[in-house]
Amino acid sequence: METMLVDVGIENIPVNLFDDILNIPFNEVQGGGLASVADSFLFTGTWWVPSSTNLWGIDPGDSTHVALIDNFLPLTAFTEGFTNSAGVYEPGLNYELAGLLAAEIPVSSSCDAVSCFPMTPANVITGNTGFDRDIGFLQAITGQATDANGQPFGLFTNWFQVPLQNLLNGYTFQPGAEPTGDTGIVDPGGAVSPETNLGLLWGATGNPFEGGTGAGNTMPWDGVDYKLNLLQPFQTFYDSLLQTPSTDGVGGTGVEVLSLSGIDHTLENLLAGFIIDFDPYTAGSPACPALCDIPASNQIPALVADIANADPSNTTLANWVTDYNTDPTLVNEPTQDQINNSIALLQTGSYNFSPTELAQLDTALGNINPELPALLTNAGILTDPNYLAYVSDPTTTVPLVGEYGGYNPWLEGTDFLKLLQDAGSNPVDPTLAADLNTVLTDLSFPGNPAALATLLGESAAATPAAAVDPSSLDPTSFSADVSALLASLGTTAGADVLSQLTAEISAQLTADLAAFVPQSLLSMF
Repeated sequence: METMLVDVGIENIPVNLFDDILNIPFNEVQGGGLASVADSFLFTGTWWVPSSTNLWGIDPGDSTHVALIDNFLPLTAFTEGFTNSAGVYEPGLNYELAGLLAAEIPVSSSCDAVSCFPMTPANVITGNTGFDRDIGFLQAITGQATDANGQPFGLFTNWFQVPLQNLLNGYTFQPGAEPTGDTGIVDPGGAVSPETNLGLLWGATGNPFEGGTGAGNTMPWDGVDYKLNLLQPFQTFYDSLLQTPSTDGVGGTGVEVLSLSGIDHTLENLLAGFIIDFDPYTAGSPACPALCDIPASNQIPALVADIANADPSNTTLANWVTDYNTDPTLVNEPTQDQINNSIALLQTGSYNFSPTELAQLDTALGNINPELPALLTNAGILTDPNYLAYVSDPTTTVPLVGEYGGYNPWLEGTDFLKLLQDAGSNPVDPTLAADLNTVLTDLSFPGNPAALATLLGESAAATPAAAVDPSSLDPTSFSADVSALLASLGTTAGADVLSQLTAEISAQLTADLAAFVPQSLLSMF
């Protein structure tokens, strides 16, 4: 970058600056700007389902989102950088910001596209899924949690760990301190396609932070020597003005003119990108519980195909449709396993029971009224047994959707009608008293007494593992058992519970946001 060649000099500044100004409309729409937004949306796949490009932390999809600043600063050398006449890439603002974020907010194998335990799936403590997720979040963010493999939860604890001075002096991205040997260099979600077939060619400018994953699912920036310098984009832009003026454009003047087809393609790609990223009615999305059985013509692939078919000259969308039909992961859509796991996690009911406890409760409810298990499952209060089986063992051949239909509010109206019908036609449950007692027992304390005691700082020895399953409590002495349990937690249990609940209420805003904003939308932050 410091080498000056005979074909560069200050005499080139007026022509290059004049060309840059005249090229602003082109760069805003067709050569960058909106075109970069569209390319970014096409590159990352849906934001509603966790995948290799939708993780907590900075993944390859987020590097392209950084490039969205092109839409506001249409001087491409300043934002994207450029390769000078000596063949050296000079970094732009995109490079500086992407490197800073990749160093300070790395992804982690503790929170990949399949599991972010103890938040999802929630570690059973109180048995209330919302509270248990809040507790898991607090434990994770304070460094007190372990992941699904029993290792220290390494997502939040690895954030903001690189001193700014190290970045200013020079920093090399390489495997590091996590138990898995990964501080954000390996994408825990799997491979990310560069989508070269689409013509997006992220990284074609030379920016090492843009592109797909490499061997071993390593990030594009694996091994990159990065030096933070927010003044570098100004130097880069100045150096671009010294280069020999381009002979591309109209009449070899270096001035690019918007074309009608170029504008059309940008707008088509932008519309398709919005549909791909933000249409919530896709398998694995919170807006599409259980099976996403909407008409095929209204699903994302068909909608994108409709746009592509309307303009056969748009090769980008035509290639997207072809690649999707070949293998959705070629366009960075989630894998089927990731979709299945997302559905299963979303199906977790408000009460988080073990398979044994859930079977016991469903049997008791079915004895009272045959429609009660389905109603409570469709309402999201209980988990569908088939989803629980999948979470326990993803290799199971049990269908994802069981006889109850999973969490699906659309079925609640039918459930209520069947409930009333069964109430009027079925005989009274002969074991009603025992079944009601079972329901009361299971719903009174569905959690893990030992885990709760540990959380409250009391001795876990007083609540052995055998006491964890509420079904083991004698129905005739349930009150005495509860009293003994509370007594075993110690004399400060009441104050501890009050303190814990106060902390949980203060974190409820976080829980509410998490309930409505998918993790994939938050991953870019």
